Amino acid sequence: MMNRYGQKRFYYDLGSFLLPMVVVSIVFACLGIAPFGSHNLLISDMGTQYVAWLTQFRHVITTGQFSFYSFSLSLGDNAFPLVAYYMLSPFNLILFFFPASQVPLAVTYIILLKIGSIGLSTAYYLRRVYHNTNWSNLLFSSIFALSGFVATYFYDIMWLDALILLPLVTLGLRSLVAGRDSRLYFFALWATIITNYYLGYMTCLFSLCFFIYLQFDQTPRRITWRLYWQTHRRLIGHYLTISILSGLSSLVVLYPTLLGMLRTSKQSLSVKAFLPLPQFGPEALAQLGMNAADYPARLEHDPSIYLGSLAILLCLGFFTAKNIGRRHKWALGGLLATLAISMFITLFNTIWHMMQQPNGFPFRNAYFFSFIVLLCAYESWQAHTFTDQRHLFRNLIIGLSLLAIGYITAIIAQPIVRRSDALASYYVSPIYWLISSLGLIFAWWLLKRQSHGKRWLVVLSLTALTLLELGANFYFGLAPAKLGNQARYQRNFAIEQRYFKKIQQTNAFYRVDNQNSLLNAAYGEVYNNYNDPLLFNSYGIDLYSSTLNESTRLTLQRLGFYSKNERRISSAGSTELTNTLFAVRYLLSMTPHDYDLITLPNALPLGFAANQSLLNVTLKPHEALSNQNHLWQGITGRKTDYFRSVEVQQTTVKQAVDHYNYTFTLRPQTSGPIYMYLPHVPVDSANIRVNQTKKQTKLSVSSEAVLSLGRFRKGQSFQLKVSSKHLISHPERWVKTLDADKFSTSVEQLHRHTLQLTPHWRPDRLHGTIDMPKDKPLLFLSIPYDPGWQVSVDGRQQPIQRVAHNLSAVTLAPGHHKIRLTYVTPGFRAGLVISLLAFITYAGLFWWDQRHRKYNAKTTKQP
Repeated sequence: MMNRYGQKRFYYDLGSFLLPMVVVSIVFACLGIAPFGSHNLLISDMGTQYVAWLTQFRHVITTGQFSFYSFSLSLGDNAFPLVAYYMLSPFNLILFFFPASQVPLAVTYIILLKIGSIGLSTAYYLRRVYHNTNWSNLLFSSIFALSGFVATYFYDIMWLDALILLPLVTLGLRSLVAGRDSRLYFFALWATIITNYYLGYMTCLFSLCFFIYLQFDQTPRRITWRLYWQTHRRLIGHYLTISILSGLSSLVVLYPTLLGMLRTSKQSLSVKAFLPLPQFGPEALAQLGMNAADYPARLEHDPSIYLGSLAILLCLGFFTAKNIGRRHKWALGGLLATLAISMFITLFNTIWHMMQQPNGFPFRNAYFFSFIVLLCAYESWQAHTFTDQRHLFRNLIIGLSLLAIGYITAIIAQPIVRRSDALASYYVSPIYWLISSLGLIFAWWLLKRQSHGKRWLVVLSLTALTLLELGANFYFGLAPAKLGNQARYQRNFAIEQRYFKKIQQTNAFYRVDNQNSLLNAAYGEVYNNYNDPLLFNSYGIDLYSSTLNESTRLTLQRLGFYSKNERRISSAGSTELTNTLFAVRYLLSMTPHDYDLITLPNALPLGFAANQSLLNVTLKPHEALSNQNHLWQGITGRKTDYFRSVEVQQTTVKQAVDHYNYTFTLRPQTSGPIYMYLPHVPVDSANIRVNQTKKQTKLSVSSEAVLSLGRFRKGQSFQLKVSSKHLISHPERWVKTLDADKFSTSVEQLHRHTLQLTPHWRPDRLHGTIDMPKDKPLLFLSIPYDPGWQVSVDGRQQPIQRVAHNLSAVTLAPGHHKIRLTYVTPGFRAGLVISLLAFITYAGLFWWDQRHRKYNAKTTKQP
């Protein structure tokens, strides 16, 4: 049977886990979020990215089709960085207990469990470091689990694991410094890096800061640097060795991820990001109050450090109390100041964010600051600093003053900043200033009552106040979000999945252009379907991800596809030529009751024979239709102009205040589809009309992209109206007809020599055969160039060549060939070997250290 202490510890741990979960569950219930209502968390990146990736992750694991290469990532890409950043949390195993249509519901449970686990690990830290299982510890563990950082970023679920592991990393570091066991530090740091390398990197920096703090805190005041080095050099070496080995042991994830991320836009550095400039002003003090960073302000706001009124008063009390050692105050205060400066100065903030300023969701390192504030508050509570009534009242005045400075500055600055930055908004309100101030006053009054008996009642009241504040901050922050509808999502997902399965009954490779999605009706926000290929395990052009291959994106953009920024590429902007080139065989359009599937007979397979002149094709910026024409000429080996200019019969220009209104009368010189591509002209604001009919796109195209104007016969005149801020000269250069007859003839010839895939291929293992003609010695592959691809031709290795900016080709001799393409994730094998060596080295050091300890213990016991 469990002894009395064991029972108390069990209920202590259980309470620390359940208490924050209950608070968040109440918030979700008030907002009607499933399972407590009909809404779900299809908001922000959760709705546009994470749900799709988690659904794909669930699919490949449950079906046994896991591969580190995916054709669902635009034209295809290394999936390792995506898996490493988002998928390696053990909490994701919960997904397997839910059908694919209920992944948003599963995400809600994952969030609740992660927040509960933050409370559990924090309570464990407090118990082990301060050697008690007081129930008041649960108040402080809940403060960290429900902190402003969690309330602001909880739907970025991959970051929550780092908050769970932070107390364990810190506890392990304390144990290492104390000369005890290093295992907890080694494995907790390793787990942090593995589950999310981004915040794992930050945790390594925090570990160094916390180690320096411990050294300063535990070293006698008057000691020379020489004596300090002689005394502590072994410990410093031990810390650095264990930290490095822990980092090296994670290279099985880090190294291939690094090589993959170097192919994204994140490889470029901004000089501005490394300037020693301030990131914010006094308005950041409003973050000490409630709801200073709500959902609409998620992309740009000051550090989310809200911890409630009690934490503010106790933290201030830590630095004003007489019964806490001055050196300890300086040490912990220095650490707190270091973390604050790391957010305040742009240079340091950039270093903390892996040498890149965050693109939305700023100050992702704010939770380290919150954790140290919590420790200050807890030690202040343990030291009963609130018994000094004079100091307690002074802390109240300081707290109220800081809030006033923050809120007043933010309220004044808000309209000024909004004029120059549409994203910037502090979303502060005098009502929250009032509520936060009243919370401080009430917490001060309750702390005063601590010395007047019935301490348990005061503790209970403070707990209720704090949980109410943190829960209200959580609620008010999330309330403005336009939540999704879970019932509608499940119903429409099932329908759409059924339609996709009807076109997935073939072993041939193809891509699908999903013209519309039933899922859009389940979203409260605008959903642009970028990641539908991942949701439904299909292949397409679209992708929205921070791991998007930059060369692939530029290739598609230069061919006229729409790319809003470096994280997005869309199938909007496709033409009959690009559909043929990229194996887009199906156009899918759906309603809840029916679907319309258009089969494109011209679509070529994944690979086909192409002319040698393809090697000389380059894609120029802002020349989409010309690029397509030159690319097709390179593939066919002919000088034929597949895109023909239109005849301009009449041009009318009317100048308005800030734009020009153009009316063109155009006549095509050949029959076929007509496309327009206007460099630097945003399609959605150009108000483009053909014969008075406005041309619509499947999503809002806020930059340049190819636009289909319709299909016309030779000599069939039509009127084109365009509104633009830019002058449009020589429209015949930007409006062109794809010559239907010449194009069809060329496609028919290309279909004669195509790569025939064998059945049961996988994305990372493609097998097939092809008959190569003499005049077309290149096997063109509509696969982005990637050093991870290895090609075997008739059993012999053959190099892959980069063509047309970032596509692939293999030179072959005429005749019949067996082709085998195998993808090996770059860096994975090397990372695995180094990780194993690091683990073995650590195990050896640990064994040697334990043996040395036992030997010293025996020697000490001998008389």
